[in-house]
Amino acid sequence: MAKPKGELLFGRCEEVLSKFPDDYFSCCVTDPPYGLSSSPDMHEVLRAWNRGENYKGDAGFMGREWDSFVPGPNVWKPIMRTLQPGGHVLSFSGTRTYDLMVAAMDIAAAENDSKLSGYHSWVYGSGFPKSLNIGKAVDKNLGVERQDVGKGFNAAGIGESNGGSKFRSDHPDYVKPVNVTDLAKLWEGYGTALKPAHEPIAEYLKGEGEPLNTEAIFHYITKPGGTERNKGCKGLYWRNNTEKLTKAEYEALTTENEERDGEDGYTPHLLSTGNVWPTVKPIELMRRLIRLTKKPGQKNVILEPFMGSGTTIIAAILEGCDYVGIDADETAFEISKARVRYFQCLGELGLK
Repeated sequence: MAKPKGELLFGRCEEVLSKFPDDYFSCCVTDPPYGLSSSPDMHEVLRAWNRGENYKGDAGFMGREWDSFVPGPNVWKPIMRTLQPGGHVLSFSGTRTYDLMVAAMDIAAAENDSKLSGYHSWVYGSGFPKSLNIGKAVDKNLGVERQDVGKGFNAAGIGESNGGSKFRSDHPDYVKPVNVTDLAKLWEGYGTALKPAHEPIAEYLKGEGEPLNTEAIFHYITKPGGTERNKGCKGLYWRNNTEKLTKAEYEALTTENEERDGEDGYTPHLLSTGNVWPTVKPIELMRRLIRLTKKPGQKNVILEPFMGSGTTIIAAILEGCDYVGIDADETAFEISKARVRYFQCLGELGLK
């Protein structure tokens, strides 16, 4: 089977999609901005939409400009225009702004013979640093002391000593905690402060066709760990999580931080490596959604107009689909290029 082919395009999706013909994409699987800023004034939202603009609220909870708005009808119209008849849009949203996203999609759908046809949801667990490690508690309850290894991790990835969690399992200084009892091994890493969370996924259908299989509309898949997030990102270096550096620049700034540590008035450079995108979806989750939407026996071209760190495109490659990914954020685009290149070369082997 031939390798999937596709393009990663930089720019605002409504402008990039203006160059694509009608009925081009077989489906759209996307994770757009959620607009999780302060509660929007609906009068201002509707005024912006009537002007053909996106409503921009305050800076989003992550302090990123792209997280301050929910895409308006002007964004969804070209997405639905370029979708093939019988094709689906699956779009994530935030629980607090789902109504805004669906309203915008409804306005766009009215001009493109589309309709809301289903609902899905990604369910995951969200933990806290002070979560009690259940495996550790089991050992203690049985009256057995653990070997003090000094480093380890719990479900939240932050830690303490004596089988606790200063380092994640993919950190070079990680040392696996030693559980004395078999029962504790079964529960190691589970925390008492984990709480369920979910992100709704709206399903739109263009033209005539059947809704997707909704026998299990809630899908529990864990958030991606550091190893999965960083596949293909080994050579990425950053300052302030947005400014791309060369390796030499990164090493020079690291040396400067070390030499001037504790110096009055010196503000250390915020340096990081790898995939620094804050909202990375699990590869298996996006593969599941693409398997729902792709049509057997024909060419599938997947559209992801808000590419982010490229997980949807990776999923398309692994599912044998062609793709077009779009993003207007330079950091996201660089991360996507690195991750997509890695999986385009290695395919399923890249997951090992």
